[in-house]
Amino acid sequence: MSIWETLRASAGDGNAKVGTSIAKAKVYQGSSISGEIYVIGGETEQEIKGAYIFVMTNVLVEEGGRKALEEVEIQKLKISGAFTIGPREEKTIPFAFELSRETPMTVHKVDVWLKTMLEVRGKNNLREEHDIHVFGTEAAEKILYAVQEMDFPLKKVVNVQSRRTNSGVLQEFEFYPNKKFKRRFSELELVLISDQAGTTAYIQLDKEERQTKDLLARELNGKETILTLHYPSSNVPGVDAIARQLHDLLLGKT
Repeated sequence: MSIWETLRASAGDGNAKVGTSIAKAKVYQGSSISGEIYVIGGETEQEIKGAYIFVMTNVLVEEGGRKALEEVEIQKLKISGAFTIGPREEKTIPFAFELSRETPMTVHKVDVWLKTMLEVRGKNNLREEHDIHVFGTEAAEKILYAVQEMDFPLKKVVNVQSRRTNSGVLQEFEFYPNKKFKRRFSELELVLISDQAGTTAYIQLDKEERQTKDLLARELNGKETILTLHYPSSNVPGVDAIARQLHDLLLGKT
């Protein structure tokens, strides 16, 4: 059943209905994402103050010794201004925007979704959610492939709060060491931060597993020394070259 068919099936029952269609559900950090918002009127005419799209994810927060996932917004975009939707009237609102490079990659158990909201005058706002699959920048993807090529098993991926990014969100990857580095450290923590200029990998090596996680993300807020690799957007080497650079970097620091 199409989005219009789904909305029409419930049209006229109370408030207006909203749905979202995305041209491509698989997108890259920093790439364009486009689609359409579909609105169909309810029983009576309604004043819509504006249509918005939020890029959403979850972050791990700790309060009172307890850890929990909390929804946060990466981006907020105003798609349209005010308009009126009549009873059973159908309206299509196209949209296109650049996905923030700070949007987490949807790997392991990390989710990212678009939340569409119609701000309704005098009533509860109308909402709809749509999952998207986010890949990293060219450099971010190649760095992760390089770590896998070195046989570092992925242990965990988590989004945490950080003052280092505009969105306040950092994604941290944790890997077990391969056989060669097993005696040198017990865990490799990796954070990838991308902007228009390029992608920087921040690496922390743990000599023994720590009970308090996401320390690398926290340390990025301070002045602690960590390992870094940077690749400009205009000059990203191949996966094998990155793997060799990473190998030499780790070998020289352990």
